[in-house]
Amino acid sequence: MSSTPTLSAPGLILRPLLATDAPALFVALSDPEVQLYRRQAAHASMVETDDYISQTLAKSRAAWAITIDGREALGRLALRVPVDGVGELGIVIRAIAQKRGLGIGSLALVEAFAFNDLRLDTLHANIDTENFASRALFARAGFDETEVLANDRTTKLGRRDSIRMVKHRQAG
Repeated sequence: MSSTPTLSAPGLILRPLLATDAPALFVALSDPEVQLYRRQAAHASMVETDDYISQTLAKSRAAWAITIDGREALGRLALRVPVDGVGELGIVIRAIAQKRGLGIGSLALVEAFAFNDLRLDTLHANIDTENFASRALFARAGFDETEVLANDRTTKLGRRDSIRMVKHRQAG
């Protein structure tokens, strides 16, 4: 993974995700409601969260801790680049930090970085079709629902369909 820059807006700082963020992220990743539609079941131990952060850092082009002040991670946002020009986003936010504008603000900061600095052409996210909160978040960020991916994921809920949400870089 190359260097992840710190990105900020009023009331929001995205700083590079660190292994030491595990205790703070365990709060989100061990919450059955937060993890309901995610591929992994709620984490039962810090070891799972440590592994999750290690895998996120290894597989991502950039990975951020979502914070208000640059300190405690209230969530994480990762950007993978599985194909040249195409970025894939994944976000998780602690329940107590949801509905405070952190998700939409984080997506806006990472979108600007991905399109302007990395010169990616497209960003997408694959979201469980029943995860209406995530679908609404990405829709508010200007992502369009483009296709349903049948039996795209296996979760504790069984085989699940995903919806691909996409946003393209504006020409100019």
